[in-house]
Amino acid sequence: MDNVKYILIVSQYYYSRHCFAVSAAEENFREKALTLIEKLEDCKRSDDDQREYKYGSERETAYLDVSKRWNVNDTGDIYFIPCRSISDAMNLAREHDSIVWFDRQFKCAPKKRLEKIESDIFKHHSIRKIKDIVGSVFEIL
Repeated sequence: MDNVKYILIVSQYYYSRHCFAVSAAEENFREKALTLIEKLEDCKRSDDDQREYKYGSERETAYLDVSKRWNVNDTGDIYFIPCRSISDAMNLAREHDSIVWFDRQFKCAPKKRLEKIESDIFKHHSIRKIKDIVGSVFEIL
């Protein structure tokens, strides 16, 4: 963990991806990360979705080693990616660019499907909403 200074948090919903760098040294990092997962899952899920939260494993055993990448798959994905420097985090954020992801995965999707996806992204994954959620748990760098 000594060489991990930052964590890049990536919130994905369809092709929409928002990236935030936070300090790996934040007090109670693991508990904050678990709380963030719950808040993001609540935001991304439809109002009638009452499934239990997913943490990538059981809550008690999730993300015990902050020095490793943590993937959470639910309605959209959440990634916690350890980084040695802020420049490493920014370079990784560029790799998760939504436009590139859209071109790879959704460019040829039927128009009606894209309209539904755009509507869902607007409702569940706007940058303002996701930034507010991440900022309510972590100090965004």
